[in-house]
Amino acid sequence: MRNTALRLSSAVLALAVFLVDVLTPLQGAVAVLYVVAILLAAETFRRADIIVAAASCVALTIAAYLLSHDLHFGSSAVRALVSLAAIAITTLLALQNQAATNHLADSERRYRRMFDASRIGIVEEDWTAIRTALKSLNVNNTDLSDYLARHPEFVRYARTLSKFTGVNPALQKMVGASSSVDFINGVEKLLGESDRTFLGAFLAFAARKPFYEGETELVGLNERRIPVLFTITFPSENDRNLLTFVVDITERRQAQDALLAAQAELAHAARVATLGELTASIAHEVNQPLAAVVTSGEAGLRWLRRDVPNLEEVAAAISRVVAEGRRAGAIVTRIRAFLKKTPAQQDVLEIAEIIEEAALLVDHELSKDNIVLAIETEAELPPIRGDRIQIQQVLVNLIINAGQAMSKQVGPRIVTVQTGLAASGSLAITVKDTGPGIAPEDLPRLFEPFFSTKHGGMGMGLAICLTTVEAHGGQLSADSAPGSGAIFRLTLPTIQERTSQ
Repeated sequence: MRNTALRLSSAVLALAVFLVDVLTPLQGAVAVLYVVAILLAAETFRRADIIVAAASCVALTIAAYLLSHDLHFGSSAVRALVSLAAIAITTLLALQNQAATNHLADSERRYRRMFDASRIGIVEEDWTAIRTALKSLNVNNTDLSDYLARHPEFVRYARTLSKFTGVNPALQKMVGASSSVDFINGVEKLLGESDRTFLGAFLAFAARKPFYEGETELVGLNERRIPVLFTITFPSENDRNLLTFVVDITERRQAQDALLAAQAELAHAARVATLGELTASIAHEVNQPLAAVVTSGEAGLRWLRRDVPNLEEVAAAISRVVAEGRRAGAIVTRIRAFLKKTPAQQDVLEIAEIIEEAALLVDHELSKDNIVLAIETEAELPPIRGDRIQIQQVLVNLIINAGQAMSKQVGPRIVTVQTGLAASGSLAITVKDTGPGIAPEDLPRLFEPFFSTKHGGMGMGLAICLTTVEAHGGQLSADSAPGSGAIFRLTLPTIQERTSQ
C-alpha cells in the first residue's frame, strides 16, 4: 500500500511539473523539480521504480522543451540540459543509495538469522552509560582496582547501568524464559548477587581489552544454577553494543565433578595403601630392636634380682639396651630421610607460564568465593632456574591463602599477581589481596611452623613456602596494613643474575 501511494505521488508530481513547464511563461529551470518525483519513487527502495520514474521525467523534460521552444540552441536549451543533468545525477545517487540500503538489509537479515538460529546463547548489551561513568571517575587503570576495593558501591551502581537490548532464543531456553521480555525483566536474578563476573569484565573494559572471558553461574528463572562459559566482546569508542556469548557447560561440570570425585577416591585409596605399606615397613624395621631392648632389659633385671647380683651381666645387658635403642633411632632417622622432599630440580623456567598454570589450578577454588584473579606480568622477563612444581605450589598456596582471607568479605574480592624486576636484578613476584590484612602482632610469627591465623589451620603452608623459596636462593616476606589487604613479596634469582655471581 505504501509503495503504491509513493508511485502515484511521484507520477502526479511529474505530471504537474510538466504542465507548469509547458503551460506557464516561467523562464526558470522548472524541470529541475522532476528530481523530487524521482526521490519519491526512490522511497520504495525498488530499482525498477527509480529507473521508470527517471525515464519518465527525462521524456517529459524533452517533450516540454519541444512543445514550448524550437530547435534553436539558446537559454531554453541550457535550462533543459541543466534539468536533464539534475535528473541523471539524482537517479545515480538514488540507485547507489538503494543498493547500499539493500546490502545493509541483507547484512542485518544474515546477522539476525545467525543471532536467532545459533545454539550458543547471545546477549546484546549497551554499555554507553558505563563508559560515561568510568570516564567520570578520572582514575588511572593501574589505580582502578584499589579504587573499586575502597568503593564497592560503585561496582553495584555500574552494574545497574548495563542495558540489555536483545537476547537470542538459545539463551532464553537456557534460563527458562519464555520470551526476551521475561529475560530482560529478570536480569538481576539471573546474574545472582555475585559481582565477581561483572567486576572482572569491568576491569577488562576499562583496560580497553578487546574481550573478556571466563566461567560463572547463571540462576535460571526456575532457581536452577547453570554453570556457563562466556566471552564478552567489547565495542570500540564509536560503537554502543557489546555481545556476550554464553555456553552451557552443565554436562561438562557434572563430568568434571565425577572425575574429581573418582580421583579423590583413588588418591585416598593410594594414601591408605601407602600408609599401610609404610606402617608395615616401620613395624617390621623397628620391631626387632624393640624386642631386643625388652629381652636385654628383662635379662638385666634377672641378674639384679639374684641373691648376689652379677653386675657385669647387668652392665652388658644395659649396653645391649643402649645399642638397640640407638639402632631403633637410626631406623627412624632413615625413614624420616626417606620421607623428606627430593632435592629441587634445576630446570629453566619462564615465570609467566608458571603463573598461568597456577591460575588454572586455583580458578575453581576462587570462583566458589567470587574472587577475581588479576595477573599483571611484564613482558620479556629473564628466565629462572628451579623446580617448576615447587615454585608453582608456592604461588598456589599464596593465592589460595589470599582468597580464603577474603571469603567472608563484603564487596570486591581481588587477588592481584604482579611480576617485574627488583632493583637487585632478581625476579620479583607480588601477591596482593583486598582482604582485611594481617594483624601487626601476627606478622613476626607468620612463617613459623605450626603457627596459623586460620581457624583449624595446620600452620605449615607458609613455613613450607619459605623453605622452598630459600632453597631456590630467593626470599619471601609479608607486609600488611590492617583493613588494606596483605602483600606477599617473593624474589628469585634469574639465570642472568646467577651467571654474573
